[in-house]
Amino acid sequence: VEHLALFGDKGRALQLAAECDVPVMPATHGGASLEEIERFFDAQGDAGIVIKAVGGGGGRGMRVVRRREDLAEAYARCRSEASSAFGVDALYAERLVSRARHIEVQIAGDGQHVIALGERDCTLQRRFQKLVEIAPSPVLKPELRAEIIKAALRLARRVNYQSLGTFEFLVEESESGEQKRFVFIEANPRLQVEHTITEQVTGVDLVALQIGLASGRTLAELGLDPASPPQPRGYAIQVRVNAEMTDAQGLARPAFGRLELFEPPA
Repeated sequence: VEHLALFGDKGRALQLAAECDVPVMPATHGGASLEEIERFFDAQGDAGIVIKAVGGGGGRGMRVVRRREDLAEAYARCRSEASSAFGVDALYAERLVSRARHIEVQIAGDGQHVIALGERDCTLQRRFQKLVEIAPSPVLKPELRAEIIKAALRLARRVNYQSLGTFEFLVEESESGEQKRFVFIEANPRLQVEHTITEQVTGVDLVALQIGLASGRTLAELGLDPASPPQPRGYAIQVRVNAEMTDAQGLARPAFGRLELFEPPA
């Protein structure tokens, strides 16, 4: 419950990261007012910002804002969405990164020891919804991979993490695709939809592992050596199939209805 409360509040999670010397994106505090976000926007120059829900996830309560005159409407919409989806309307803002890779690290802890079971690359998204996930990332530089995993472990160890969790990062890239620095953005103290690709490359049943940890068993008792966790072998890809339609402007929009026929590409 303690970890759910801590990492369920993105503002507190970012504060924890800063205390652990894990790089974070320039951001306001959680529960920022519109006036505070306006001042933060001005301080970012031409970068733009992202308004996010403190208790959010799945792209809800989230808006990219590149023009100051759009702030008030975006703030109101995010607050309404956040209240409806999460029961908490508190917001915060981060500096916008125009080009980045989205990397998440799979963590497991028993309250005393913590291990990392590799990372997933979730960069390909639409409307902040992940469409393709790959484990491990086929393009992440080895030295950045090691630093990101160390950062995730440092955060988890700081709170004596117990259960499964996903610690998420952005790796900023130049226009030519050169990977630069990374920053922590959030942690999800639960099993993610895309956990199956981590299972495929590590051979670890994450659902059984989560149940075992919840029952009070240690990683060692569950067959995992904290000093030598399983290393990924090969690659696994998960693709989400979304129901969409094309509007008059040629943009993809969510659609609904009954699926009558599905023919996956050969």
